[in-house]
Amino acid sequence: MIKYLLIRLASALPTLLGMTIVAFAIVSLAPGDPIEQELRAMGIVPTIEDLNALRAKYGLDKPFIYRYFDWMSRAVQFDFGTSIATGRTVINELKLHFPATFILAISALFGTILISLALGIAAVASNQNIASFLRALTVVLVSIPSFWLALILIYIFVFYFGWARLVGDGSLRDLILPVVTLSLGSGAALGRVVYERIRAEMCEDYVRLAIAKGVSPAKILLRHITPRIIGPLATAWTNALGALLGGAVIVESIFGWPGLGQLILQAISQRDFPIIQAYLVFMGLGFFVTSLIADIIVIITDPQLRRKNSHE
Repeated sequence: MIKYLLIRLASALPTLLGMTIVAFAIVSLAPGDPIEQELRAMGIVPTIEDLNALRAKYGLDKPFIYRYFDWMSRAVQFDFGTSIATGRTVINELKLHFPATFILAISALFGTILISLALGIAAVASNQNIASFLRALTVVLVSIPSFWLALILIYIFVFYFGWARLVGDGSLRDLILPVVTLSLGSGAALGRVVYERIRAEMCEDYVRLAIAKGVSPAKILLRHITPRIIGPLATAWTNALGALLGGAVIVESIFGWPGLGQLILQAISQRDFPIIQAYLVFMGLGFFVTSLIADIIVIITDPQLRRKNSHE
């Protein structure tokens, strides 16, 4: 297992390095001067001397290659500089907003798991008409963009029924609608995976033998099918966490949830380059970590892979 993890980490280093280059280049080569824009937003008309002094302070007067290696040498120590807009360190800004995004993503992951299991099992256990309806519902939920679904939920539960509030204070009550928005589409997509996995296992000989012995469908599902499909499903659910972390940006901004989504949108509007660069790097790391966890789950749940790695 340790050897596999070391090989996996080594193989990921070029990808992570390329990710940092792309993140730095996209932001650094974007048109516009963040220093001048921020000063003008504050009502200050800067002089050439002021702009040059601030560019030198933030290292924006140096060549691209020099700035990248300087930034990279600090980034490996989790020092992403100082926010141009707030003057606080970037890592402190991320620490301030990340917990809210993480809570939203984890809650949405639990919702995704529940919805995917409910839709997948219901489609298998139902008759032809209900199964067709559930498959059609799955297609609809997957096809609806998250921002449109968020607006539909706001209209129904905020304006029509009045059960939720549009502008909250970050409490658990305000978490419900964003979680539902993220969970429905993701859960519907993975519900199809659950359905296909169960249907494939039901065609195996051991399931037919259990049916011939008179074993109840519930026992067949729990005792025989579940152990064989839990590994692939856990992998799919883990990979979904990375997508939920990245997809929370628009949903957070619509519902006013105080997470990284609001931070990055504000940073983009203010051209706060250090915040944007750090956000892109952390999102890339998030996808890498969730992918690595998914690979570990595959090894743990697959006896053949587990024996192979133990022998190596």
